[in-house]
Amino acid sequence: MTPVIRLTFLSLLAVIGFACKGPAKKEEAKPDRKAEIESALKTYDRLIWKMDADSIADLYMAEGELGDIVHGRDSIRKFLSTFTNVKVLSVASTSEKIVFYQDTAIQNGRYNQTALVNNKDTMRPKGTYEAKWIWIKGEGWKIRRMTTTPE
Repeated sequence: MTPVIRLTFLSLLAVIGFACKGPAKKEEAKPDRKAEIESALKTYDRLIWKMDADSIADLYMAEGELGDIVHGRDSIRKFLSTFTNVKVLSVASTSEKIVFYQDTAIQNGRYNQTALVNNKDTMRPKGTYEAKWIWIKGEGWKIRRMTTTPE
């Protein structure tokens, strides 16, 4: 996999996602739940900056999906562990919208990253993301599916 393709996949990590269990009654975002999702996004960004593959994978459900490429927490962990030639210099993700459906939150926003590949090439991926989170009792918010659209 070329560094550009790997960095494109890295862009997938800059944001969060999961699949909704089906249409449910739409609810207004309550401040506490919205704050929890915002906090989870900040944690995700911090782990991307550190390139902590184990902790990033743990933010996903066991059957979580990283775009259409990687399925399952263990596969996500293994995939992220291959980015040994990438050093993330900065990462920033912002929410533009969070909608709740019972135990599900759909978060849309923007991401920007700066990364050094092979200690020489600087990449600046940016774009939009959709993160689908599921509330799991005893575990908190976990990513079911995360997708990005690079600009």
